[in-house]
This record gives sequence, structure tokens and C-alpha cells, in this order.
Amino acid sequence: MKTPANRILTLAAVALALWLVACQSGLQQPGSILDQNQSSSAAARPQVTTTETFVPTTIDYPGSTSTAARSINNSGDIVGTYSCAAACTNPNTGETSTAGTHGFLLQNGVFTRIDVPGAAATVARGISDPGVIVGHYTVAGLTHGFAYSDGNYVYPIDVPAADFDHPSSIVQNTLIVGISPEGDLVGCFHEDNLIMTTMHGWLRRNGSFSVLVTDRDTNSHDPDTMNNAIAPTGEIAGFYFSSGVSYLADRDGVVSTFTFPGNLFTLAWGINARGDIVGVRGDNQANTTGSCTLNPSTTSCVGFFRTKHGDYRSLRVQDASSTVVYGINALREIVGQYTDSTGTHGFTYRLNAGNQ
Repeated sequence: MKTPANRILTLAAVALALWLVACQSGLQQPGSILDQNQSSSAAARPQVTTTETFVPTTIDYPGSTSTAARSINNSGDIVGTYSCAAACTNPNTGETSTAGTHGFLLQNGVFTRIDVPGAAATVARGISDPGVIVGHYTVAGLTHGFAYSDGNYVYPIDVPAADFDHPSSIVQNTLIVGISPEGDLVGCFHEDNLIMTTMHGWLRRNGSFSVLVTDRDTNSHDPDTMNNAIAPTGEIAGFYFSSGVSYLADRDGVVSTFTFPGNLFTLAWGINARGDIVGVRGDNQANTTGSCTLNPSTTSCVGFFRTKHGDYRSLRVQDASSTVVYGINALREIVGQYTDSTGTHGFTYRLNAGNQ
């Protein structure tokens, strides 16, 4: 059922916004931003780096070829995606999914398929505490944002054409990646497949879109960034996609940047109310291309956890060849995907308290 946007936005307090932003070359190189803007809390004390290897709760959408868990709210509701190499049938419900990518909600042990009507592919990316699900879908070669609540879809949700680098471009894509408890949205937009040169992060708050400012002094909007999650505090986690330098931002733009110790390629995907950040790191240096950059199922991909104080923890699923962490809630329950000898699976796990 397609419902007018105002209805769900009012019922569920949805306000849209920000996803991918990247700055590959522009007015300021990511490396120089990193040098200048390391957070004062991290710079004032030695960084602690540890590793946690764990056995998670595996999430496999019934009948699917592969599964990824992408977001978890404070009630433990999980959204993500599953793929079918060919048409696949959920043996528990008899529901058949076409070949391709579909979204799902996992709530109280029950899976619900999330498919925007008429879409060729649907990607569920985020879920708020009130239960509003956001993501993006593809139809006729274009990507648009959507919101979903209680069986009702709001779509398409698109960044205004005037905000694109080339407003008259025929191929304009909008992705919604995260939603705050208040309904603020984050995501990205880009033209054609020109991600590194036309992709920008955005925020939608109270119905208004704003493009990520990457340099407050010059009010510039460098491309190739990616804003992926927004906390109740308004903090936004994202990254410069091609360089593997992550950042924290607020409604006024980028505040600071960071990489995993050793200046490793770092992609921040999630943030919670504590200021904890999760994501994935490669074994290659920032500003270089490694296998994890192109394929999260490769052996060089390792999950990470970063506290507000700048301490880091590598996260590895036991016996997995790769681990990617996409989301974290206030209880430090994380979700993501791992690959082992049996395929690619979603997972959830509650981090050990440790000394962090």
C-alpha cells in the first residue's frame, strides 16, 4: 500500500537524510583533514587497541543464498538484506522471492520481507526506535529512498535535483542509509555511477535536505563522502569512500576524521547514543586500494569498534574469513555479516564490556 508521505512522517516522526559523502581530491585531501582534526579526547590520551573474537547469533533469511544484518534498534529489532541467486522460497511461510536483493525485518524471531512495490531490488538499511525502516530501492535503473512503517511504504524519497552537481542530469540516485530515533535521516546521492566525483552525503531534518559540508571555513561540499548513521545526539558517522578515512559530522558538517590505528583503511557504518562507532577496516593503508575496499567478503575485512574516547577493538567472528559490522545500539548489540566456508551470513552479538 502506498501512503502519502505526510501521514507516515507524522505517525512515525520520519525526517530524512544523509548517506554517502566522499572527498577524493577537491579543496582538501582526506589525509590533511585527518592530520588537522583528530578529536581532542583521542589525542589527549594513548589509544587502546584490542581484539575480540566471538561466536555470534547467526541470521539467515529462510531459503536465501546470503544474508546481511544492517541495523538494530534499542528494542533488538533488526533490518537487513538477503539475496537469492534464483527465485527462492521461505520454507516457513511458503513466500517466494524473485532472484536478486530484498530487505527484511527480524522482530521477535519472525522475518518479514521488505520489498518496495514494483522495485527490481530493495535494500533495508536502518530502523529507528519507533520502528520506522528506511533504505533504498531500484526501479528502471534509478535508485530512490523509501520509508516503511506498519505495512505502509513512503516512496520515492529523493534529494532535490538542485542539490546535485548537475541539476539537469538524467540519472540521479538517492540512498537513505540511517535514521535517528527522532526521525532525522542520513544518506547519499550521486549521478550515474560517478560515485567518487558526484557523490555527497546529506541530512534531512524537519523536512529539509542539507548537503554535507566538508570544510566549514570554505563551506565546500567535496564529493566521495558517505554518511551512514545518525545518533540521538545528532552525531553523524560516515567516511570518504575511496580513501578509507572516516569522520564524525553534525548538522553543520564534518567535525573530525579518524582511521584505525596504523592509519588503516577505515569505513565507519554505525553510531549509537554513547558515541560508539562500528564499521570495517582493511589491512591496507588509508588512501590506498585493498581487496576489502571492493568486496566485504574478502579475508582482509575485519570489523571494528571505537569508543567515544578513541579506544579501538578489532572484531572477528570465530572461524570466519571476513567480518563486517554495520550497526550498533545503546546496549552495544552489534549486527553485520560474516563469510565462512558455508557462505555469507548475517549476525548479531552483544559486545563484552571489557575495560572500554
